[in-house]
Amino acid sequence: MKNRYNIYCGFDMEKHKQTYINYLEVMIDTDGKINYAIPSHQEYAIKSACNKLGVSRDELSAMTPPDFYFDWLTWLLMQSGEMAVWNDQYMCPNPTRAQYAALRRLKLAGLYRGRLPERK
Repeated sequence: MKNRYNIYCGFDMEKHKQTYINYLEVMIDTDGKINYAIPSHQEYAIKSACNKLGVSRDELSAMTPPDFYFDWLTWLLMQSGEMAVWNDQYMCPNPTRAQYAALRRLKLAGLYRGRLPERK
């Protein structure tokens, strides 16, 4: 079972559909690349924000405005530019065209059942 598809592989829409039912936990980067949210949406966004800003996790935490202490994922997505996606919803303060297109592809494939962002 070495070559079995799972969430630790790169995201493949067709293999995902064949492997999982009613499960979607992914992140979409600003260029529209879809990745599994491993180990979680928040942890993925932390790593992405740290890489983008060139700071450590502790530095990132210290940068967090008090208004986001109880809504840290929103702030992390603002910093990283990532889009968090679940079966029926997405979270992204300012989706790019590429993120919109990727989310639309997920919807057309029947993996995402939520609404799409307003197009700019």
